[in-house]
Amino acid sequence: MLYHKIEGEGKTFVFLHGFLESSTMWKYLNLSALNAKKIMIDLPGHGKSNDVLPTSPSILYMAEKVNQILLLNPEEEFIVVGHSMGGYVALELAKINTSVSNVILLNSNFWQDSIEKQKDRNRVAEIIKSAKDKFIQEAIPNLFSYPENYQEQINEIIQEAKSFTVEGISFATKAMRDRENNTSWVNMYSNKVHVIQGELDKTAPLAVMLEKLPKKVEFSLIQNVGHMTHIEASNKILEILNSFS
Repeated sequence: MLYHKIEGEGKTFVFLHGFLESSTMWKYLNLSALNAKKIMIDLPGHGKSNDVLPTSPSILYMAEKVNQILLLNPEEEFIVVGHSMGGYVALELAKINTSVSNVILLNSNFWQDSIEKQKDRNRVAEIIKSAKDKFIQEAIPNLFSYPENYQEQINEIIQEAKSFTVEGISFATKAMRDRENNTSWVNMYSNKVHVIQGELDKTAPLAVMLEKLPKKVEFSLIQNVGHMTHIEASNKILEILNSFS
């Protein structure tokens, strides 16, 4: 069973973190101001779910493990917030659990990796075998638009990510590489999807999002921030989440 914690009462939000993160990422949002029940989960290979790994990497596997937790906490409906990799998991979760009413893609996307991006994932998987800590040290600051303004948060994220195993990070990297293309699902259920995009996000570039985004999908552009909008624009993210509660 994946590590998870449950706080609050009201409409249920499920929070799924991104790559090299854990459920601790949500501490940067003042979720006590969100009038809702919050389920925060550590995905396989991350946080306190470091040892929950199958033999084959899979985003669907992650979603199935998350679903095990939701089945223990039956609700009429769930709103799932997925940051980056967590967004990929959220989409797979929505496909296997009809109680998911909304998917909020926070700095994430719904298409599969390009060939070039798949090669980059393979490169990362190789690098972390011999230089995991160095990779983490370099990767985390690049997620911020202005890293010099967030040194304390960056150091905290780096220190936690360094505690993750090579196997866990490799699993997640390959799972993202091999994930399904969910463009058709997003088109079909566009009323369920809300995309939150950082204007300066290098990981989920705005130009690509605008090209691929179905017109009926609700879209929030956060100006002058990068991939870590929950830190760089926490008040705006809370405002959007509160509109669902």
